Amino acid sequence: MSDSSSPIKESLPASVKTSAFIALKLAVVYAAFSGLYILLSDQLLYFLFADPAIITFVSTIKGWIFVFLTSVMLYFFVRSQVQVALEASRLQQEVQEEKRRTEERIHHLAYFDGLTELPNRVLLTDRLAQIIVQSMPEKMQSALILLNVDRFKKINDARGQGSGDSLLKALSLRLRAVIRDGDTLARVGGDEFAILLHSLNSNPQSASHTARIVANKVQQALNIPVVIDDNEVRVTVSMGLTLFPDASDDSADEVIKRADNALHKAKNKGGNQALFFESEMGIAAEQYFQIERELRKGIDQGELQLYLQSQVDANGKVMGAEALVRWLHPERGLVPPAMFIPVAEDTDLIADIDKWVFEQVCLLLASAAMCERSLRIAVNISPRHFRRSNFVNWIKSTIAKTGVDAGKLTLEITEGLLVDSVSDAIAKMSELTALGIHFSIDDFGTGYSSLSYLKRLPIHELKIDKVFVQDAPANTEDAALVETILAVAKHLRLRVVAEGVETQAQADFLNERAVVTHQGYLYSKPEPAGRWLENQLLS
Repeated sequence: MSDSSSPIKESLPASVKTSAFIALKLAVVYAAFSGLYILLSDQLLYFLFADPAIITFVSTIKGWIFVFLTSVMLYFFVRSQVQVALEASRLQQEVQEEKRRTEERIHHLAYFDGLTELPNRVLLTDRLAQIIVQSMPEKMQSALILLNVDRFKKINDARGQGSGDSLLKALSLRLRAVIRDGDTLARVGGDEFAILLHSLNSNPQSASHTARIVANKVQQALNIPVVIDDNEVRVTVSMGLTLFPDASDDSADEVIKRADNALHKAKNKGGNQALFFESEMGIAAEQYFQIERELRKGIDQGELQLYLQSQVDANGKVMGAEALVRWLHPERGLVPPAMFIPVAEDTDLIADIDKWVFEQVCLLLASAAMCERSLRIAVNISPRHFRRSNFVNWIKSTIAKTGVDAGKLTLEITEGLLVDSVSDAIAKMSELTALGIHFSIDDFGTGYSSLSYLKRLPIHELKIDKVFVQDAPANTEDAALVETILAVAKHLRLRVVAEGVETQAQADFLNERAVVTHQGYLYSKPEPAGRWLENQLLS
Protein backbone atom coordinates (compact mmCIF):
# COMPACT_ATOMS: atom_id res chain seq x y z
CA MET A 1 0.00 0.00 0.00
CA SER A 2 2.76 2.44 1.01
CA ASP A 3 4.98 1.51 -1.98
CA SER A 4 2.31 2.45 -4.51
CA SER A 5 1.75 5.89 -2.98
CA SER A 6 5.38 6.90 -2.27
CA PRO A 7 6.30 8.04 -5.85
CA ILE A 8 3.34 10.42 -5.82
CA LYS A 9 4.30 11.88 -2.48
CA GLU A 10 7.98 12.27 -3.58
CA SER A 11 7.09 13.92 -6.89
CA LEU A 12 5.20 16.81 -5.31
CA PRO A 13 8.21 18.46 -3.56
CA ALA A 14 10.31 18.02 -6.76
CA SER A 15 7.73 19.97 -8.79
CA VAL A 16 7.68 22.73 -6.24
CA LYS A 17 11.52 22.96 -6.31
CA THR A 18 11.55 23.03 -10.10
CA SER A 19 8.94 25.78 -10.14
CA ALA A 20 10.93 27.95 -7.73
CA PHE A 21 14.15 27.43 -9.71
CA ILE A 22 12.47 28.42 -12.99
CA ALA A 23 11.00 31.56 -11.41
CA LEU A 24 14.40 32.61 -10.04
CA LYS A 25 16.13 31.92 -13.37
CA LEU A 26 13.58 33.93 -15.30
CA ALA A 27 13.89 36.82 -12.86
CA VAL A 28 17.69 36.93 -13.24
CA VAL A 29 17.51 36.65 -17.03
CA TYR A 30 14.83 39.32 -17.16
CA ALA A 31 16.86 41.70 -14.98
CA ALA A 32 20.04 41.13 -17.02
CA PHE A 33 18.24 41.38 -20.33
CA SER A 34 16.43 44.55 -19.30
CA GLY A 35 19.60 46.22 -18.03
CA LEU A 36 21.66 45.31 -21.07
CA TYR A 37 18.85 46.18 -23.44
CA ILE A 38 18.37 49.65 -21.97
CA LEU A 39 22.08 50.40 -21.62
CA LEU A 40 23.19 49.10 -25.01
CA SER A 41 20.24 50.39 -26.96
CA ASP A 42 20.63 53.95 -25.63
CA GLN A 43 24.38 53.98 -26.36
CA LEU A 44 23.79 52.60 -29.83
CA LEU A 45 21.15 55.26 -30.62
CA TYR A 46 23.43 58.14 -29.70
CA PHE A 47 26.25 56.55 -31.66
CA LEU A 48 24.23 56.06 -34.84
CA PHE A 49 22.02 59.12 -34.86
CA ALA A 50 22.62 62.80 -34.12
CA ASP A 51 19.12 64.05 -34.96
CA PRO A 52 17.00 64.23 -31.80
CA ALA A 53 13.81 63.51 -33.76
CA ILE A 54 15.19 60.28 -35.14
CA ILE A 55 16.45 59.30 -31.72
CA THR A 56 12.96 59.91 -30.28
CA PHE A 57 11.30 57.85 -33.01
CA VAL A 58 13.70 54.95 -32.64
CA SER A 59 13.37 55.09 -28.85
CA THR A 60 9.59 54.68 -29.23
CA ILE A 61 10.08 51.66 -31.48
CA LYS A 62 12.58 50.30 -28.97
CA GLY A 63 10.07 50.70 -26.17
CA TRP A 64 7.40 48.70 -28.01
CA ILE A 65 9.98 46.01 -28.76
CA PHE A 66 10.79 45.88 -25.06
CA VAL A 67 7.09 45.56 -24.18
CA PHE A 68 6.69 42.71 -26.68
CA LEU A 69 9.71 40.84 -25.44
CA THR A 70 8.65 41.34 -21.82
CA SER A 71 5.16 40.05 -22.61
CA VAL A 72 6.58 36.96 -24.29
CA MET A 73 8.77 36.26 -21.30
CA LEU A 74 5.85 36.78 -18.88
CA TYR A 75 3.62 34.51 -20.99
CA PHE A 76 6.09 31.61 -20.81
CA PHE A 77 6.65 32.22 -17.12
CA VAL A 78 2.94 32.32 -16.22
CA ARG A 79 2.20 29.29 -18.42
CA SER A 80 4.90 27.32 -16.69
CA GLN A 81 3.53 28.31 -13.27
CA VAL A 82 -0.06 27.36 -14.23
CA GLN A 83 1.16 23.99 -15.49
CA VAL A 84 3.03 23.44 -12.24
CA ALA A 85 -0.04 24.40 -10.22
CA LEU A 86 -2.31 22.10 -12.25
CA GLU A 87 0.15 19.27 -11.93
CA ALA A 88 0.39 19.86 -8.18
CA SER A 89 -3.42 19.88 -7.91
CA ARG A 90 -3.70 16.68 -9.95
CA LEU A 91 -1.09 14.98 -7.82
CA GLN A 92 -2.83 16.18 -4.65
CA GLN A 93 -6.16 14.73 -5.88
CA GLU A 94 -4.44 11.45 -6.64
CA VAL A 95 -3.02 11.41 -3.14
CA GLN A 96 -6.49 12.07 -1.65
CA GLU A 97 -8.13 9.45 -3.88
CA GLU A 98 -5.47 6.90 -2.98
CA LYS A 99 -5.98 7.74 0.69
CA ARG A 100 -9.76 7.29 0.34
CA ARG A 101 -9.34 3.95 -1.42
CA THR A 102 -6.87 2.85 1.22
CA GLU A 103 -9.32 3.75 4.01
CA GLU A 104 -12.12 1.89 2.20
CA ARG A 105 -9.89 -1.17 1.80
CA ILE A 106 -8.97 -1.03 5.48
CA HIS A 107 -12.65 -0.68 6.44
CA HIS A 108 -13.66 -3.53 4.15
CA LEU A 109 -10.94 -5.78 5.51
CA ALA A 110 -12.02 -4.89 9.04
CA TYR A 111 -15.73 -5.67 8.55
CA PHE A 112 -16.02 -8.04 5.58
CA ASP A 113 -14.69 -11.46 4.69
CA GLY A 114 -12.14 -11.35 1.89
CA LEU A 115 -13.22 -14.65 0.29
CA THR A 116 -17.02 -14.42 0.23
CA GLU A 117 -17.41 -10.61 0.58
CA LEU A 118 -19.88 -11.30 3.41
CA PRO A 119 -19.90 -9.40 6.73
CA ASN A 120 -17.44 -10.90 9.21
CA ARG A 121 -17.74 -11.60 12.92
CA VAL A 122 -16.90 -7.98 13.85
CA LEU A 123 -19.71 -6.54 11.74
CA LEU A 124 -22.10 -9.30 12.86
CA THR A 125 -21.40 -8.50 16.51
CA ASP A 126 -21.94 -4.81 15.85
CA ARG A 127 -25.30 -5.42 14.16
CA LEU A 128 -26.33 -7.82 16.92
CA ALA A 129 -25.68 -5.14 19.52
CA GLN A 130 -27.69 -2.57 17.56
CA ILE A 131 -30.67 -4.91 17.13
CA ILE A 132 -30.67 -5.78 20.84
CA VAL A 133 -30.94 -2.08 21.72
CA GLN A 134 -33.65 -1.47 19.10
CA SER A 135 -35.68 -4.53 20.16
CA MET A 136 -35.90 -3.76 23.87
CA PRO A 137 -38.68 -1.09 23.79
CA GLU A 138 -41.04 -3.15 21.59
CA LYS A 139 -39.96 -6.53 23.00
CA MET A 140 -39.45 -7.73 19.43
CA GLN A 141 -37.76 -11.11 19.08
CA SER A 142 -34.97 -11.72 16.57
CA ALA A 143 -32.96 -14.86 15.96
CA LEU A 144 -29.36 -15.88 15.32
CA ILE A 145 -28.50 -19.06 13.44
CA LEU A 146 -24.91 -20.29 13.47
CA LEU A 147 -24.19 -23.00 10.93
CA ASN A 148 -21.11 -25.11 10.33
CA VAL A 149 -20.31 -27.22 7.29
CA ASP A 150 -20.11 -30.87 8.34
CA ARG A 151 -16.84 -32.66 7.39
CA PHE A 152 -15.44 -29.53 5.72
CA LYS A 153 -11.89 -30.32 6.78
CA LYS A 154 -12.04 -33.69 5.03
CA ILE A 155 -13.39 -32.05 1.87
CA ASN A 156 -10.68 -29.40 2.03
CA ASP A 157 -7.91 -31.95 2.61
CA ALA A 158 -9.14 -34.26 -0.13
CA ARG A 159 -9.69 -31.65 -2.85
CA GLY A 160 -7.30 -28.88 -1.85
CA GLN A 161 -7.73 -25.40 -0.41
CA GLY A 162 -8.78 -23.94 -3.76
CA SER A 163 -11.73 -26.31 -3.99
CA GLY A 164 -12.56 -25.62 -0.34
CA ASP A 165 -12.66 -21.88 -1.04
CA SER A 166 -14.84 -22.43 -4.11
CA LEU A 167 -17.21 -24.50 -2.01
CA LEU A 168 -17.50 -21.77 0.63
CA LYS A 169 -18.24 -19.15 -2.04
CA ALA A 170 -20.89 -21.39 -3.60
CA LEU A 171 -22.50 -21.99 -0.22
CA SER A 172 -22.58 -18.26 0.51
CA LEU A 173 -24.55 -17.70 -2.71
CA ARG A 174 -27.02 -20.45 -1.76
CA LEU A 175 -27.50 -18.98 1.70
CA ARG A 176 -28.02 -15.46 0.36
CA ALA A 177 -31.02 -16.72 -1.60
CA VAL A 178 -32.66 -18.05 1.59
CA ILE A 179 -32.70 -14.95 3.80
CA ARG A 180 -34.96 -11.93 3.61
CA ASP A 181 -33.91 -8.44 2.57
CA GLY A 182 -32.70 -6.72 5.72
CA ASP A 183 -31.40 -9.89 7.35
CA THR A 184 -27.66 -10.48 7.67
CA LEU A 185 -25.61 -13.39 6.35
CA ALA A 186 -22.05 -13.41 7.71
CA ARG A 187 -19.01 -15.63 7.55
CA VAL A 188 -17.68 -15.79 11.10
CA GLY A 189 -14.99 -18.43 10.73
CA GLY A 190 -13.32 -20.88 8.37
CA ASP A 191 -16.38 -23.01 7.57
CA GLU A 192 -18.86 -21.25 9.85
CA PHE A 193 -21.63 -18.87 8.76
CA ALA A 194 -24.20 -16.88 10.68
CA ILE A 195 -27.71 -15.78 9.74
CA LEU A 196 -29.16 -12.85 11.68
CA LEU A 197 -32.97 -12.71 11.40
CA HIS A 198 -34.15 -9.24 12.34
CA SER A 199 -37.50 -8.52 14.10
CA LEU A 200 -39.36 -11.79 13.59
CA ASN A 201 -42.24 -11.44 16.02
CA SER A 202 -43.05 -10.17 19.50
CA ASN A 203 -44.34 -13.65 20.34
CA PRO A 204 -41.39 -15.96 21.17
CA GLN A 205 -43.22 -19.07 19.97
CA SER A 206 -43.97 -17.54 16.56
CA ALA A 207 -40.45 -16.13 16.29
CA SER A 208 -39.00 -19.57 17.11
CA HIS A 209 -41.19 -21.17 14.51
CA THR A 210 -40.08 -18.69 11.83
CA ALA A 211 -36.43 -19.27 12.70
CA ARG A 212 -37.03 -23.00 12.38
CA ILE A 213 -38.58 -22.48 8.95
CA VAL A 214 -35.48 -20.56 7.81
CA ALA A 215 -33.24 -23.36 9.15
CA ASN A 216 -35.33 -25.84 7.21
CA LYS A 217 -34.96 -23.73 4.05
CA VAL A 218 -31.19 -23.72 4.57
CA GLN A 219 -31.13 -27.50 4.71
CA GLN A 220 -33.30 -27.74 1.60
CA ALA A 221 -31.10 -25.27 -0.30
CA LEU A 222 -27.97 -27.24 0.55
CA ASN A 223 -29.50 -30.60 -0.36
CA ILE A 224 -28.64 -29.86 -4.00
CA PRO A 225 -25.03 -30.92 -4.74
CA VAL A 226 -22.45 -28.19 -5.36
CA VAL A 227 -20.36 -28.58 -8.53
CA ILE A 228 -16.67 -27.86 -7.83
CA ASP A 229 -14.13 -28.47 -10.62
CA ASP A 230 -16.68 -30.57 -12.56
CA ASN A 231 -17.26 -32.74 -9.47
CA GLU A 232 -20.46 -32.90 -7.42
CA VAL A 233 -19.92 -32.25 -3.74
CA ARG A 234 -22.72 -33.00 -1.29
CA VAL A 235 -22.63 -31.09 1.95
CA THR A 236 -24.68 -31.00 5.12
CA VAL A 237 -24.65 -28.40 7.87
CA SER A 238 -25.18 -28.34 11.61
CA MET A 239 -27.04 -25.36 13.01
CA GLY A 240 -27.49 -23.73 16.39
CA LEU A 241 -30.38 -21.34 16.91
CA THR A 242 -31.28 -18.86 19.62
CA LEU A 243 -33.71 -15.98 20.06
CA PHE A 244 -32.77 -12.61 21.46
CA PRO A 245 -32.98 -10.48 23.44
CA ASP A 246 -33.34 -13.10 26.15
CA ALA A 247 -33.29 -10.55 28.97
CA SER A 248 -32.82 -6.84 29.52
CA ASP A 249 -29.07 -7.34 30.02
CA ASP A 250 -28.60 -9.57 26.96
CA SER A 251 -25.48 -8.85 24.92
CA ALA A 252 -24.15 -9.72 21.48
CA ASP A 253 -21.50 -12.00 22.98
CA GLU A 254 -24.12 -13.88 25.03
CA VAL A 255 -26.33 -14.36 21.97
CA ILE A 256 -23.42 -15.75 19.97
CA LYS A 257 -22.46 -17.97 22.90
CA ARG A 258 -25.97 -19.48 23.13
CA ALA A 259 -26.12 -20.16 19.41
CA ASP A 260 -22.61 -21.62 19.49
CA ASN A 261 -23.54 -23.98 22.32
CA ALA A 262 -26.54 -25.21 20.36
CA LEU A 263 -24.36 -25.61 17.26
CA HIS A 264 -21.83 -27.78 19.09
CA LYS A 265 -24.59 -29.91 20.49
CA ALA A 266 -25.97 -30.42 16.98
CA LYS A 267 -22.54 -31.49 15.75
CA ASN A 268 -22.04 -33.81 18.72
CA LYS A 269 -25.31 -35.51 17.85
CA GLY A 270 -23.95 -36.43 14.45
CA GLY A 271 -24.48 -33.24 12.49
CA ASN A 272 -26.93 -32.48 9.70
CA GLN A 273 -29.49 -31.07 12.11
CA ALA A 274 -30.62 -27.81 13.71
CA LEU A 275 -31.03 -27.40 17.45
CA PHE A 276 -32.36 -24.54 19.53
CA PHE A 277 -30.46 -23.37 22.56
CA GLU A 278 -31.86 -25.37 25.45
CA SER A 279 -33.94 -22.83 27.25
CA GLU A 280 -37.61 -23.55 27.91
CA MET A 281 -38.52 -21.50 24.90
CA GLY A 282 -36.00 -23.27 22.72
CA ILE A 283 -37.17 -26.69 23.86
CA ALA A 284 -40.79 -25.75 23.19
CA ALA A 285 -39.91 -24.51 19.71
CA GLU A 286 -37.96 -27.69 19.04
CA GLN A 287 -40.95 -29.80 20.06
CA TYR A 288 -43.27 -27.59 18.02
CA PHE A 289 -41.23 -28.03 14.88
CA GLN A 290 -40.79 -31.76 15.48
CA ILE A 291 -44.55 -32.20 15.87
CA GLU A 292 -45.17 -30.28 12.66
CA ARG A 293 -42.64 -32.38 10.76
CA GLU A 294 -43.89 -35.69 12.14
CA LEU A 295 -47.56 -34.72 11.73
CA ARG A 296 -46.99 -33.89 8.08
CA LYS A 297 -45.40 -37.30 7.63
CA GLY A 298 -48.14 -38.97 9.70
CA ILE A 299 -50.94 -37.57 7.53
CA ASP A 300 -49.26 -38.94 4.42
CA GLN A 301 -48.69 -42.35 6.04
CA GLY A 302 -52.23 -42.79 7.35
CA GLU A 303 -51.55 -42.33 11.07
CA LEU A 304 -54.73 -40.31 11.71
CA GLN A 305 -57.72 -42.05 13.25
CA LEU A 306 -61.37 -41.04 13.24
CA TYR A 307 -63.09 -40.90 16.63
CA LEU A 308 -66.75 -40.11 17.34
CA GLN A 309 -68.43 -38.79 20.48
CA SER A 310 -72.18 -39.29 20.72
CA GLN A 311 -74.67 -36.46 21.03
CA VAL A 312 -77.85 -37.50 22.89
CA ASP A 313 -81.23 -36.06 23.84
CA ALA A 314 -82.57 -35.63 27.37
CA ASN A 315 -83.46 -39.32 27.53
CA GLY A 316 -80.00 -40.46 26.44
CA LYS A 317 -81.03 -41.41 22.91
CA VAL A 318 -78.21 -40.99 20.37
CA MET A 319 -79.09 -38.26 17.87
CA GLY A 320 -75.73 -38.11 16.18
CA ALA A 321 -72.08 -37.50 16.96
CA GLU A 322 -69.19 -35.11 16.64
CA ALA A 323 -66.23 -36.27 14.55
CA LEU A 324 -62.89 -35.98 16.31
CA VAL A 325 -59.40 -36.80 15.11
CA ARG A 326 -56.66 -38.68 16.91
CA TRP A 327 -53.07 -39.23 15.87
CA LEU A 328 -51.61 -42.68 16.46
CA HIS A 329 -47.88 -42.02 16.37
CA PRO A 330 -45.70 -45.09 15.70
CA GLU A 331 -43.45 -44.23 18.66
CA ARG A 332 -45.38 -41.82 20.88
CA GLY A 333 -48.61 -43.77 20.72
CA LEU A 334 -51.89 -41.85 20.81
CA VAL A 335 -51.00 -38.16 20.71
CA PRO A 336 -53.52 -35.88 22.50
CA PRO A 337 -55.24 -33.35 20.19
CA ALA A 338 -54.04 -30.51 22.42
CA MET A 339 -50.48 -31.31 21.33
CA PHE A 340 -50.93 -31.34 17.56
CA ILE A 341 -54.10 -29.40 16.68
CA PRO A 342 -52.60 -25.98 17.68
CA VAL A 343 -49.55 -26.77 15.55
CA ALA A 344 -51.78 -27.77 12.63
CA GLU A 345 -53.84 -24.60 13.01
CA ASP A 346 -50.69 -22.49 12.60
CA THR A 347 -49.94 -24.19 9.30
CA ASP A 348 -51.76 -25.54 6.27
CA LEU A 349 -51.80 -28.95 7.93
CA ILE A 350 -55.15 -28.12 9.52
CA ALA A 351 -56.72 -28.04 6.06
CA ASP A 352 -55.26 -31.47 5.30
CA ILE A 353 -56.72 -32.79 8.57
CA ASP A 354 -60.10 -31.21 7.78
CA LYS A 355 -60.15 -32.90 4.40
CA TRP A 356 -59.24 -36.29 5.82
CA VAL A 357 -61.84 -36.15 8.60
CA PHE A 358 -64.61 -34.87 6.32
CA GLU A 359 -63.97 -37.55 3.72
CA GLN A 360 -63.90 -40.30 6.38
CA VAL A 361 -67.21 -39.06 7.81
CA CYS A 362 -68.76 -38.96 4.35
CA LEU A 363 -67.63 -42.52 3.67
CA LEU A 364 -69.01 -43.66 7.02
CA LEU A 365 -72.41 -42.01 6.50
CA ALA A 366 -72.60 -43.40 2.97
CA SER A 367 -71.81 -46.93 4.12
CA ALA A 368 -74.53 -49.60 4.05
CA ALA A 369 -74.59 -49.74 7.84
CA MET A 370 -75.40 -46.02 8.19
CA CYS A 371 -77.33 -45.05 5.09
CA GLU A 372 -80.66 -46.19 6.59
CA ARG A 373 -80.10 -44.39 9.91
CA SER A 374 -81.06 -40.78 10.50
CA LEU A 375 -77.98 -39.94 12.52
CA ARG A 376 -76.17 -36.67 11.88
CA ILE A 377 -72.39 -36.24 12.26
CA ALA A 378 -70.77 -32.87 12.92
CA VAL A 379 -67.36 -32.04 11.45
CA ASN A 380 -65.16 -29.16 12.63
CA ILE A 381 -63.93 -26.83 9.88
CA SER A 382 -60.99 -24.54 10.56
CA PRO A 383 -61.21 -20.84 9.62
CA ARG A 384 -58.01 -21.18 7.57
CA HIS A 385 -59.62 -23.91 5.47
CA PHE A 386 -63.05 -22.26 5.24
CA ARG A 387 -61.54 -19.03 3.84
CA ARG A 388 -59.96 -20.81 0.89
CA SER A 389 -61.52 -19.88 -2.44
CA ASN A 390 -62.04 -23.51 -3.45
CA PHE A 391 -63.66 -24.59 -0.15
CA VAL A 392 -67.24 -24.88 -1.45
CA ASN A 393 -66.17 -26.72 -4.60
CA TRP A 394 -64.12 -29.14 -2.52
CA ILE A 395 -67.13 -29.90 -0.27
CA LYS A 396 -69.33 -30.49 -3.32
CA SER A 397 -66.73 -32.69 -4.96
CA THR A 398 -66.30 -34.85 -1.83
CA ILE A 399 -70.06 -35.28 -1.44
CA ALA A 400 -70.38 -36.31 -5.07
CA LYS A 401 -67.42 -38.69 -4.85
CA THR A 402 -68.62 -40.48 -1.70
CA GLY A 403 -72.35 -40.41 -2.46
CA VAL A 404 -73.20 -39.23 1.06
CA ASP A 405 -76.54 -37.66 1.91
CA ALA A 406 -75.60 -34.03 2.57
CA GLY A 407 -78.56 -33.72 4.92
CA LYS A 408 -76.70 -35.86 7.47
CA LEU A 409 -73.75 -33.47 7.66
CA THR A 410 -73.21 -30.61 10.08
CA LEU A 411 -70.24 -28.29 9.69
CA GLU A 412 -69.05 -26.65 12.89
CA ILE A 413 -67.44 -23.24 12.51
CA THR A 414 -66.17 -20.82 15.15
CA GLU A 415 -67.23 -17.24 15.74
CA GLY A 416 -63.72 -16.00 14.93
CA LEU A 417 -64.22 -17.00 11.31
CA LEU A 418 -66.83 -14.27 10.94
CA VAL A 419 -64.61 -11.38 12.00
CA ASP A 420 -62.86 -10.90 8.64
CA SER A 421 -65.69 -11.15 6.11
CA VAL A 422 -69.25 -11.91 7.15
CA SER A 423 -70.54 -11.47 3.60
CA ASP A 424 -68.13 -14.08 2.21
CA ALA A 425 -69.04 -16.51 5.00
CA ILE A 426 -72.76 -16.03 4.36
CA ALA A 427 -72.31 -16.64 0.64
CA LYS A 428 -70.41 -19.89 1.18
CA MET A 429 -72.73 -21.13 3.91
CA SER A 430 -75.83 -20.36 1.87
CA GLU A 431 -74.49 -22.30 -1.10
CA LEU A 432 -73.78 -25.35 1.07
CA THR A 433 -77.03 -25.05 3.02
CA ALA A 434 -78.83 -25.36 -0.29
CA LEU A 435 -77.34 -28.87 -0.54
CA GLY A 436 -78.87 -29.83 2.82
CA ILE A 437 -75.78 -29.27 4.98
CA HIS A 438 -76.39 -27.76 8.43
CA PHE A 439 -74.11 -25.26 10.17
CA SER A 440 -73.32 -24.99 13.86
CA ILE A 441 -71.53 -22.17 15.73
CA ASP A 442 -68.99 -23.99 17.88
CA ASP A 443 -67.94 -22.71 21.33
CA PHE A 444 -70.65 -20.06 21.17
CA GLY A 445 -70.14 -17.25 23.65
CA THR A 446 -66.36 -17.48 23.84
CA GLY A 447 -65.56 -15.39 20.79
CA TYR A 448 -67.07 -12.74 18.56
CA SER A 449 -70.67 -12.99 19.74
CA SER A 450 -73.15 -10.68 18.03
CA LEU A 451 -76.89 -11.03 17.53
CA SER A 452 -76.65 -8.97 14.34
CA TYR A 453 -74.62 -11.59 12.48
CA LEU A 454 -76.58 -14.47 14.02
CA LYS A 455 -79.73 -13.19 12.33
CA ARG A 456 -77.99 -13.04 8.95
CA LEU A 457 -76.20 -16.39 9.03
CA PRO A 458 -77.87 -19.52 7.64
CA ILE A 459 -77.14 -21.53 10.80
CA HIS A 460 -79.13 -24.28 12.48
CA GLU A 461 -77.37 -24.83 15.79
CA LEU A 462 -75.46 -23.26 18.66
CA LYS A 463 -72.95 -25.19 20.76
CA ILE A 464 -72.47 -24.04 24.34
CA ASP A 465 -68.83 -24.28 25.34
CA LYS A 466 -68.00 -26.63 28.20
CA VAL A 467 -66.46 -23.82 30.26
CA PHE A 468 -69.99 -22.45 30.79
CA VAL A 469 -71.65 -25.84 31.26
CA GLN A 470 -69.30 -27.18 33.92
CA ASP A 471 -70.06 -24.60 36.61
CA ALA A 472 -73.56 -23.57 35.55
CA PRO A 473 -75.41 -25.51 38.32
CA ALA A 474 -73.41 -23.82 41.08
CA ASN A 475 -72.16 -20.55 39.60
CA THR A 476 -74.78 -17.85 39.10
CA GLU A 477 -72.73 -16.00 36.45
CA ASP A 478 -72.23 -19.11 34.31
CA ALA A 479 -75.88 -20.02 34.86
CA ALA A 480 -76.94 -16.59 33.61
CA LEU A 481 -74.74 -16.94 30.50
CA VAL A 482 -76.16 -20.38 29.68
CA GLU A 483 -79.71 -19.14 30.17
CA THR A 484 -79.01 -16.20 27.87
CA ILE A 485 -77.66 -18.48 25.15
CA LEU A 486 -80.72 -20.72 25.50
CA ALA A 487 -82.99 -17.68 25.19
CA VAL A 488 -81.16 -16.48 22.06
CA ALA A 489 -81.41 -19.93 20.50
CA LYS A 490 -85.12 -20.15 21.28
CA HIS A 491 -85.75 -16.70 19.81
CA LEU A 492 -83.86 -17.59 16.60
CA ARG A 493 -85.31 -21.11 16.53
CA LEU A 494 -81.92 -22.79 16.70
CA ARG A 495 -81.02 -26.15 18.19
CA VAL A 496 -78.61 -26.21 21.12
CA VAL A 497 -75.83 -28.67 21.83
CA ALA A 498 -74.11 -28.48 25.22
CA GLU A 499 -70.50 -29.68 25.31
CA GLY A 500 -68.72 -31.12 28.32
CA VAL A 501 -71.74 -32.53 30.15
CA GLU A 502 -70.05 -34.71 32.76
CA THR A 503 -72.46 -34.81 35.71
CA GLN A 504 -76.16 -35.43 36.18
CA ALA A 505 -76.47 -32.03 37.86
CA GLN A 506 -75.26 -30.35 34.67
CA ALA A 507 -77.68 -32.39 32.56
CA ASP A 508 -80.60 -31.61 34.87
CA PHE A 509 -79.74 -27.90 34.85
CA LEU A 510 -79.93 -27.85 31.05
CA ASN A 511 -83.02 -30.04 30.72
CA GLU A 512 -84.95 -27.86 33.16
CA ARG A 513 -84.46 -24.82 30.97
CA ALA A 514 -84.73 -25.99 27.37
CA VAL A 515 -84.58 -28.85 24.92
CA VAL A 516 -80.86 -29.44 24.70
CA THR A 517 -78.72 -32.05 22.99
CA HIS A 518 -76.00 -33.28 25.34
CA GLN A 519 -72.41 -34.20 24.55
CA GLY A 520 -69.99 -35.29 27.25
CA TYR A 521 -68.48 -38.04 29.36
CA LEU A 522 -71.73 -38.51 31.29
CA TYR A 523 -73.07 -40.28 28.21
CA SER A 524 -70.04 -41.41 26.25
CA LYS A 525 -66.36 -40.81 25.71
CA PRO A 526 -64.87 -40.32 22.25
CA GLU A 527 -64.25 -43.74 20.70
CA PRO A 528 -62.91 -45.10 17.42
CA ALA A 529 -65.42 -44.72 14.59
CA GLY A 530 -65.60 -48.47 14.03
CA ARG A 531 -66.46 -49.21 17.65
CA TRP A 532 -68.99 -46.36 17.76
CA LEU A 533 -70.70 -47.75 14.67
CA GLU A 534 -70.84 -51.25 16.19
CA ASN A 535 -72.50 -49.83 19.30
CA GLN A 536 -75.12 -48.07 17.19
CA LEU A 537 -75.89 -51.22 15.25
CA LEU A 538 -76.34 -53.14 18.51
CA SER A 539 -78.62 -50.53 20.05
